[in-house]
Amino acid sequence: MPREKIVILGGGSPFVTALIYSMLENKEVLEGSEVCLMDIDPSRLPLLTKLGRELSNRAKVKMKFTETTDPKEALEGATFVMPSYRIGGEKHMKYDFEIPTKHGICGDETAGPGGTFMAQCTIPATLEYCRLMEGLCSDAWVISYVNPTNFVADAVRRETKTKFIALCDCFAGFSMAYLPYLLEMPPFERRYCDNPDIKPRAIGINHCTWLVDLLVKGEDGYPLLKRKIEEKIGKVPRRPEADFSVRVLEAYGYVNVCPSHCRMYWEHNTLLEERKALLKDEKKRASVLGWTESAWEFVREMVAGAEYNPHRPEYCFSVHHSRHVVGIMVSIIANEGREWGGVNFPNRGAINNLPYDAIVEGQCIVDGRGLTPINCGDLPKPLVGLALHLLNWQELTVDVALSGDKDLLYQAILACPYVHDMKAAKKIMEELLVAHAEFMPQFK
Repeated sequence: MPREKIVILGGGSPFVTALIYSMLENKEVLEGSEVCLMDIDPSRLPLLTKLGRELSNRAKVKMKFTETTDPKEALEGATFVMPSYRIGGEKHMKYDFEIPTKHGICGDETAGPGGTFMAQCTIPATLEYCRLMEGLCSDAWVISYVNPTNFVADAVRRETKTKFIALCDCFAGFSMAYLPYLLEMPPFERRYCDNPDIKPRAIGINHCTWLVDLLVKGEDGYPLLKRKIEEKIGKVPRRPEADFSVRVLEAYGYVNVCPSHCRMYWEHNTLLEERKALLKDEKKRASVLGWTESAWEFVREMVAGAEYNPHRPEYCFSVHHSRHVVGIMVSIIANEGREWGGVNFPNRGAINNLPYDAIVEGQCIVDGRGLTPINCGDLPKPLVGLALHLLNWQELTVDVALSGDKDLLYQAILACPYVHDMKAAKKIMEELLVAHAEFMPQFK
């Protein structure tokens, strides 16, 4: 019998390559396990299954790779399940960006109208999988990156008893790669969210989290971080979200961990114009989530013998997100008691000044029992109002996904902090209801 049965739902995703790479890094815990790739679209499964076998043979790690399009077959006897799908694929991701943008409201698949509708598509599918798990693998841990992650976590905890861990890789990328880069503390890519020399803690709401505590070699690291950021200004090429992050730091005194998502709250019109330009560029738009032909070409090259390269320009080959999800799985199996960030969970006092039952994002100790949230105190007062606004939008959106109430759907869209035009919101709602109809059974 294999040590673990690890099921990847959405096993035809280009992100599977990084998951395989990270599992092989943890061979001391995962050797002897089965990795089952399940996808309703079988087209990429043979290639990725072959890749898993090739990389495990090359690494001399005994790991069994299987594939199926049958979720029941995949989930039978699973010990860990990793949802990694985007309902509707690239085509429907495009709707969530383009339709709101066309009507003058920032397009995004995890925020604003696009986020509301991604939740309407993702929640029914995820609940269906969770109900299967309750019958086929009731003791399995679910470690999910499926977006919008806090919305999905809220729906799952309301409707099922699944042991569901919802993650966001913004904190993982920030803590494992970007923060060491800013602090000039190599290696720039690390396997864990906290290390003996750098211990960051960030709290808030998914895609709006803030670095509230930083230890560098046991000392308060914020003065050093601010100094390093000041030194880099004007000396290295910068992206718009990096410049925005500096402006937010100057205004609030805290580093925002997810500036690419938060810019629309403070710089909506500027970001809107950038999004319009992005959507005109097919290659850049496709690269947002890794759907590029060059990514698949590299997978074929790896099957033929090429080495894995986590520094390729395609985001799907970055290793921080896979080290996050695989690392949390390893912490449960090995009963490590390691601290991880970027986890979404019911608050229950972990952030003192946010609602007790809200789904928040913060730090947890992970061991054989699962998650134990760490109390990180208060969210800084200037940031609380936006967090509460986002929570109200999230909870209304989940209410809609569970009820199919179209009047409430309109109210949920209007509840997003930067939706500023009722007529535009109505038009966006009507168009997205048509565009995503096949994936939203609650409205039929």
